[in-house]
Amino acid sequence: MSKKSFLFILTVLLSFSLTGCTVVGDMVDAYKKASRSFYFNDNVAPTLRYIDQEDKEKKEEEELNPAMKRYLEIGKNKTYYPAVNVSGLSIDKNADLGQFSFDHDIIYKGEKVKNYKRDESISFPKAQDYSFIEGITAFRGNHYRNTASYGVADIKSGKLEQIWEVSIGYIDTWTGVGWTGQPVIVKWPESTKLAMNLYSDKKIKSDLKEVIYGTLDGNIYFLDLEDGSKTRAPINTGFPIKGSVSVDPRGYPLLFAGQGINTNANAQSDCKLRIFNLLDQSLLFELSGNDPHAYRAWNAFDSNALIDAKTDTLIQAGENGIIYTAKLNSEYDESERKISINPEFSNYRYNSPYGTGLGVENSPVVYRNLIYFVDNTGFLQCVDLNTLTPVWAYNVTDDTDSTLVLEEISDNEVFLYTACEVDLQKDGGSAYIRKFNALTGKLLWEKSFKCHYDANVNGGVLATPAMGEYAVSHLIFYNIAKTVNTPGYGLLCAMDKNTGDIVWQVPQDFYSWSSPVLVYDPKGKGYLVACDSGGKMSLYDALSGKLLDSISLGSNVEGSPAVYDNMIVIGTRGQKIIGVKIK
Repeated sequence: MSKKSFLFILTVLLSFSLTGCTVVGDMVDAYKKASRSFYFNDNVAPTLRYIDQEDKEKKEEEELNPAMKRYLEIGKNKTYYPAVNVSGLSIDKNADLGQFSFDHDIIYKGEKVKNYKRDESISFPKAQDYSFIEGITAFRGNHYRNTASYGVADIKSGKLEQIWEVSIGYIDTWTGVGWTGQPVIVKWPESTKLAMNLYSDKKIKSDLKEVIYGTLDGNIYFLDLEDGSKTRAPINTGFPIKGSVSVDPRGYPLLFAGQGINTNANAQSDCKLRIFNLLDQSLLFELSGNDPHAYRAWNAFDSNALIDAKTDTLIQAGENGIIYTAKLNSEYDESERKISINPEFSNYRYNSPYGTGLGVENSPVVYRNLIYFVDNTGFLQCVDLNTLTPVWAYNVTDDTDSTLVLEEISDNEVFLYTACEVDLQKDGGSAYIRKFNALTGKLLWEKSFKCHYDANVNGGVLATPAMGEYAVSHLIFYNIAKTVNTPGYGLLCAMDKNTGDIVWQVPQDFYSWSSPVLVYDPKGKGYLVACDSGGKMSLYDALSGKLLDSISLGSNVEGSPAVYDNMIVIGTRGQKIIGVKIK
């Protein structure tokens, strides 16, 4: 048979397959598997090309803005940089520790020690290297707390559509999902998925993305991102979870969940950080916040845990004046379906010069070996994780529940963004938004917004800001609750990172504690998702502030969304977990 005859026959077979002929279709499939993809050119005849799935995925990847790939390259080698040499930093005079009168101690393996140096030095990698698995594994994604979205959103119409909802419960007056209430969304490696106690149909689903959500009804739910169906039974902790859960970013089947409320009807319990084995959902370890070394009696864990993969170290802030760090001594044998931990704790204890409210409700940020957090008194600290000693500090005016966000431009350009609420200031107070040099503590700019005071439902900034990247890399986005002298009862705004000037603002009809989330299309165009206490979810053009669409979720949204590609997951105080698609 001549080459031209062979090509003609094969072209005819392909034509049959495209019109639905199953017999020749099977033949073509067999040939396709052998050749993967093929091209024909007969000098005069038009080129015939078959693009298989592999080619399609490669083409889509090539069309991505090159910068967009950095959170998607999970399999690449991680790069670790030297720890910051604290002695070489030029601390700003207003952040110098000599300006503050406070005590701090090191509690090592349950005993107070004078000096400490970690056996294995901690130095976290860049934000894009935090996770070894696909998805959102922590509150706001990583140790910079700079994203709650993963992947790329193929946005055509800019519309929102609710795809599914799941009904959940309550404990006492704690209903549904509260603040901060962000799920994690994970695409487990196939081998890990097979070792887990997933339902049989989910275990064999090739593209399963598992939503894990801690809620105020005391349950941790496990759902399929696609349709909200259960992937396995929930874990019942027995007490409300106010904060957000984490999974181990290495892909180890470990789940970290902090308890925020210590009562359930007539039952009472110390608040605890619980670590679960996700192979069989068994409880591996629990840490009570009722710590004999604590300066404060309140013992909740609203803050979100981080894991340093390289040193196998857990970092967890408590509301008792202690920052816990633990060498987990993890041992994981996937083939045997076994995982164990044996935590050894080295903790930082302090008191505040501004009062006894030592609780850290925001989730710590880490740059290499430097950890940043603010407590309920408004006391901001930068602490060296390797020696557990403070580096610099600052008074940010008021209680700060909003999680800090870190931005790294270069080794010498590292910035920290903070925002407080109106609590200690009471009537007439303001929410202060600030940008600092994260290495020296120097204040770079400060903006204030008058907000209403309410002892039960604070005004100001409780939502974590969204850090702009790609087409909106010059902007940072804030949701400010109960603003004064603005139409409506809140303000959503985009601020210039360099100056703090407002680039655009949209008054809101309802206040919001929910953290806005940025998603990006393949070209890097940004879209902002924001929810409010009126139960509304809105989608904005992040560059201009133009409202593209909004839908009702039925009730108050205090929690914060997480996004995987085009799918948003959010819980409400109305006892629902909801999946919404960006179309």
